[in-house]
Amino acid sequence: MYSIRSLPSMVYREQPEEDGVEDMTQLEELSEGSVLLNLKKRFEREIIYTYIGSILVSVNPYRMFNMYGTDMVLKHKGTALGENPPHLFAIANVSYTKMMDAKQNQVIIISGESGSGKTEATKLLLRYLAAIHHKHNITQQILEAAPLLESFGNAKTVRNDNSSRFGKYVEIYLEEGVISGAITSQYLMEKSRIVFQARDERNYHIFYEMLSGLPPQQRQAFYLQEAETYYYLNQGGDCGIAGKSDREDFLRLLAAMEILHFTPDDQASIFRVLSSILHLGNVYFQRYEADGQEVASVVSAQEIRVVAELLQISPEGLQKAITHKVTETMREKIYTPLTVESAVDARDAVAKILYSLLFHWLTERINGQVYPRHHALSISVLDIYGFEDLSFNSFEQLCINYANEYLQFFFNRIVFRQEQEEYNREQIPWQDIPFSDNQSCIDLISSKPHGILKILDDQSCFPQATDHTFLQKCHYHHGNNKIYLKPKMPLPEFTIKHFAGPVTYQVHKFLDKNYDQVGQQVLHLFSHSKNKMVANLFLVHAEVVGQHRGHVRKSSTVTRRHQPPTVSTKFTLSLLELVDKMERCNPSFIRCIKPNRQKEPGVFETELVGSQLRYSGILETIRIRREGYPVRLAFNIFLFRYQSLVGTASSNLCVSGISPWYQSLVGTASSNLYKSLVGVKQTPAPDGENCVIMLSKLVPLRPGAYQLFLKEDVYQFLESKRERVRQVAALTLQRYTRMFFVRKRYKEFRTKIIRLQAYCRGFLTRKRYLKMRKSLVKFRSLIHMYVTRKRYIKMKLEARRKAEEERRRREEELTKREVVNVTHLVIPAELGSLLQAASGGRELHSECLALVQAPHIQEQNQLTLPLDINDYPFSRYAQLYFREPMFGMLTVPLERTLTYTDEDLRQEALELFIMILRFMGDPHLNGAQENLFGNYIIQRGLANQGLRDEILAQLANQVWRNPNHDNAERGWLLLLGCVCCFLPSSRLHTHLLKFVSDHAPAGCRALLQHRLIQANQKSRLLSGSAPETARTYPLSLLEWTANRKRANMVLQVSCFDGESFLCPVQSWTSGEDLAGDILRHRGVCEAWRGFSILMKEHGQWAELAGHDYVMDLISDLELPSDFPKQKSYFIISAEDPNRVRTNASL
Repeated sequence: MYSIRSLPSMVYREQPEEDGVEDMTQLEELSEGSVLLNLKKRFEREIIYTYIGSILVSVNPYRMFNMYGTDMVLKHKGTALGENPPHLFAIANVSYTKMMDAKQNQVIIISGESGSGKTEATKLLLRYLAAIHHKHNITQQILEAAPLLESFGNAKTVRNDNSSRFGKYVEIYLEEGVISGAITSQYLMEKSRIVFQARDERNYHIFYEMLSGLPPQQRQAFYLQEAETYYYLNQGGDCGIAGKSDREDFLRLLAAMEILHFTPDDQASIFRVLSSILHLGNVYFQRYEADGQEVASVVSAQEIRVVAELLQISPEGLQKAITHKVTETMREKIYTPLTVESAVDARDAVAKILYSLLFHWLTERINGQVYPRHHALSISVLDIYGFEDLSFNSFEQLCINYANEYLQFFFNRIVFRQEQEEYNREQIPWQDIPFSDNQSCIDLISSKPHGILKILDDQSCFPQATDHTFLQKCHYHHGNNKIYLKPKMPLPEFTIKHFAGPVTYQVHKFLDKNYDQVGQQVLHLFSHSKNKMVANLFLVHAEVVGQHRGHVRKSSTVTRRHQPPTVSTKFTLSLLELVDKMERCNPSFIRCIKPNRQKEPGVFETELVGSQLRYSGILETIRIRREGYPVRLAFNIFLFRYQSLVGTASSNLCVSGISPWYQSLVGTASSNLYKSLVGVKQTPAPDGENCVIMLSKLVPLRPGAYQLFLKEDVYQFLESKRERVRQVAALTLQRYTRMFFVRKRYKEFRTKIIRLQAYCRGFLTRKRYLKMRKSLVKFRSLIHMYVTRKRYIKMKLEARRKAEEERRRREEELTKREVVNVTHLVIPAELGSLLQAASGGRELHSECLALVQAPHIQEQNQLTLPLDINDYPFSRYAQLYFREPMFGMLTVPLERTLTYTDEDLRQEALELFIMILRFMGDPHLNGAQENLFGNYIIQRGLANQGLRDEILAQLANQVWRNPNHDNAERGWLLLLGCVCCFLPSSRLHTHLLKFVSDHAPAGCRALLQHRLIQANQKSRLLSGSAPETARTYPLSLLEWTANRKRANMVLQVSCFDGESFLCPVQSWTSGEDLAGDILRHRGVCEAWRGFSILMKEHGQWAELAGHDYVMDLISDLELPSDFPKQKSYFIISAEDPNRVRTNASL
């Protein structure tokens, strides 16, 4: 039991007759007509709230009144129920006061039909609790969680433009009366709405808000279009809602996400998942026959690629997951093609689990932000979906109506059954009031072993079960039940007589919706997504599914398949848990009424309101509140609480606002009893007789066996009277006490100050100077010491910080290229010795390079991409010529070559891949070592024509979607070096050109295209005279430098007549090409073929044949003597025949 100590006194208020009766327990005539007339009268006066004792009835006005501002919060804060007109804030204030006074958790249960205003009432209650006592940050986050969950969990239905499609139970925790946190629990989200909407309905608000509010850049990045183009959004017809701006709501959603600390990456991941769901709905299938069976194939492959790109998964894996069924055996997995209908179900199942996991993650993320740090008292608000009877009622409507049945049962038990049982237990004369008990309906739906949900669970465990077998089981077990009706025609449906009326349910897909699971291959596919958020969502879900599967597998048999808990099982358990939570709290009830079906303001349909009053038990509630005694107090609490009122009963009990009936009873108090109780200093014995004596002096009563039973207006009168007596006593005591202490303190202070002034003025003045001088000297020395020491410590810490930063910078510089550690991979000893020799870090002949202006000589080549290049994607080459159609970056050495190579070259190809891994990921390579390492790999390709396509394929594989920018940059640099030295085969050339055109970095793309096209042209010119297009030597220092800088190359050319100029040169420029450019520049436009160039170096002449490449001449000179290069065929002449050509500087 508890006592209320903080409700202030009631004051009398005039109630105009035209406003009706505020508390319907005060109606003179209690009937359905009088209740309807009272509600209609108040509704027409724009008064939407009415009391039934402490129960609030709210009629939805379908518009917002100006009655929820700060002034109304202050008006209801700390007031008694009934002191102000009925209001939502009054119920919230009473719950807050009871929680603080009785130290007991409270719950406010909001119930009513869909569209009766439950969601808005919940938001207003939270706003009131946040306004009275709050901490700004945590309260703001709690309030902003409401629009966020509303966008993701509410949708337009035929009955409500903002219908909650999930149950919400918000627990507001308060430490010492101040909000310290909140926990939101969500129940049974309507997942079928994601993939299907009836006419004039919409999907969840978030899809339309995202399409209206996302900036163009993000819309383009997510490949989004208008809402009407998506199958998951256009089934209901009009995609808009009158009076709702999706764009403004999206901006509010983004603001809420900012307040709840959702990072930009989190927001982008959320919108990425939502976009993928929309694109997934546009994946269509067509029928074709394979092996005599009709199977499904994907028509819209582009949508598959878009979804796979957004979710960062394999498009082939996604397509296989929605078109094939996987059966796992002991040794293998069997893939069975699905029909078109089954493929559509598989596609929808993927969309539903994506959205449900995202919504669950959002709820947990919000709870994590506002979770209370310490255990505290709480005020909970229950906003759950209302009773529904649609044109097509499925599994979701059965669960929703079952929840409403249970809440109605909870209401009946609190208001009727427990109330009347306690009257009988306390021996109070009472005539039971009949009420509609819906226990039989709850048993029909959920009782063991043959409740409808139990039958559904059993059928879900059998592979051969269907919706038809489930319906037959229901007919068999409940055909004779009065509240269960079988259809007159053989239709797949059944009817249940609920407390709110009969509802017919169509059993189509009942088993699928109850099972609600996706295949293991889908979990595996999404768990390995490169998108961190998607992978985490499915990893957590897969872990939960795996735990259930492990428990069930131990007891599964051959005929029953092991399954995780079904939707009905989880919903029933969560509903029982919810009711258990509410039973541990002190409940307050708010009954929401829907005034009309058209959702029009100012329209009151008497028949509709009357039906809601009947099935919700409003009339019985009014009767039991009117005739019953809802307030009860133990004898000792009553005597202790109200003994101070006896002394004032005879003199000033007649308070305005109290009925003459009470006042006449007060005046009949016995003088003997008055004398015996006035001035008592101790509480009388806690028994019923003393309580009767005291209370008979004040108001009428009903004493029970162990406690007193009071009517609600009597209780409010007692509280008002007690508060006034206490207030007067407190004011009097404060007045005299303050006067005594102030006068005493003044006299003492006056005496002391006079004495102190006489003796201390002179002493303090002399002492102040000496002390100030001494303190100043000491203070200055301390300051100097402190400043010097602080400067020294700061310098020391700064030096240490700089050293630490330098060390970290060096470590980061070394490791920024690494995707994985590759320094342990083995390379040839020959290459190791070359790298060791080049460890000095300075490139040979680097002093010969300089940055110059553009040359005067221009090349004549005009290079263009092939017109059919888009017909050669690299994925086709991988499917045709790769051993396995797997394409993507690898972090471990290959076990088999990527392409089909000769048997004797396969080991060398695998070694080359190891060298490529080392080249791209080794952080210890300096510039000279990097050039030498790359030349060694290129030389392998020059030496073996059969390895060239393998090398290029390995490099393309490693740069494809490489997450490490520096690692990928080395890969592209090596790929550029390779195409500068040898040409891919004809079957690879166009695919590689398409690959670099689509995926190469911006600065490198043009160079790669130019080298590939130039080499291809060179191969066509030499096709009759050369078996292959390849250079003799790898890249020179000039080429490596130009490739890194994304620059062009020029050479200083001198003619025999003394003229010297800069001439452009490319990797595939031959001696004849360079000579032709020079001759045309000098005016020789014809007969220039057959000329070549020579290079002079320290008295030696190196002559280049016309078909040889200019850069080979330089590379031959630069390569170290122990480099495994080919033999030189250049014609060398020297002024001194005894001098041998060495690799010296130019």
